[in-house]
Amino acid sequence: MNLHLTRRNLVAVAILMLGVGPLAGSSTADSSGKDAAATATRSTPITVAIDAGHGNFHTADGRYAGLTRLLTSHGYRVTASLGQFSKSKLSDIDVLIIANALHPSNIDRWHDPVLAAFTAEEIAILHDWVNDGGALLLIADHYPFPGAVADLAAVFGFQFENGFAFRKIPLAADLFERRTGELYDHSITVGSEGLPPIEVVVSFTGTGFKIPAQAEPIMRLNEDFTIWLPSRAWEFSEQTRRITADGHFQGATLELGKGRVAVFGEAAMFTDQPSGGFNSPIAPQNAAFVINTLHWLSAAVNQR
Repeated sequence: MNLHLTRRNLVAVAILMLGVGPLAGSSTADSSGKDAAATATRSTPITVAIDAGHGNFHTADGRYAGLTRLLTSHGYRVTASLGQFSKSKLSDIDVLIIANALHPSNIDRWHDPVLAAFTAEEIAILHDWVNDGGALLLIADHYPFPGAVADLAAVFGFQFENGFAFRKIPLAADLFERRTGELYDHSITVGSEGLPPIEVVVSFTGTGFKIPAQAEPIMRLNEDFTIWLPSRAWEFSEQTRRITADGHFQGATLELGKGRVAVFGEAAMFTDQPSGGFNSPIAPQNAAFVINTLHWLSAAVNQR
């Protein structure tokens, strides 16, 4: 909607007017991210499946085509996962990416009620698959997507807010920096095994979630953010319920049994798109961050 695009464009304009160049410690990688990290040596490519069977707003050949290209350039084998999840289907997948899933009734109806995108049986299967050594990247953007994946996130201990996380000063870009503590020191951000350190990650209007005690935080929302909780996407008023974002996160990971889970509350940061993404001039390290995240998730595959 226009409000969404306007905010993103204003962020870019504001930063350009301030004369901000490449951020300290930023990568000089182009949007393909080819020099962002070394591809891990392995006998067979790791298979990454991007969910396309649950009304997903982002799919491998759609809004995540940029992600598909980036991962392919780093040696991953990227496929689409169609239909419901089953034990047999997941047995052929190393890393599963679920981005912005929706219940069929909400695909063209972005307002309450927001129903679950996954069945209870699928959620149980996914939990067991991760516990047995699977790797899951779960991404839910702003409303209505968090509501659709809330049950799935909850089985891993994450509590999504079905809303929008906005900074109180709307022209402030959603930069998460290690120097300010909003971006945590983590295996994904500190750099290792030929992977670059990440100093800044930029997101493009997402939501927040609470994390379980055993999770490792990556991106923290602080008191500068407010989470708005509308009943219809992109419609706000003085009566719209809102809560402080303090104590919420936009990125975190969890190790469960032999497997790993990475959860994020914003989708555009993982791809390229006209209104923001890892090809944006204000997000020079996002592509490297994506590769580092997949590298961390892939470690579960090597531990099977």
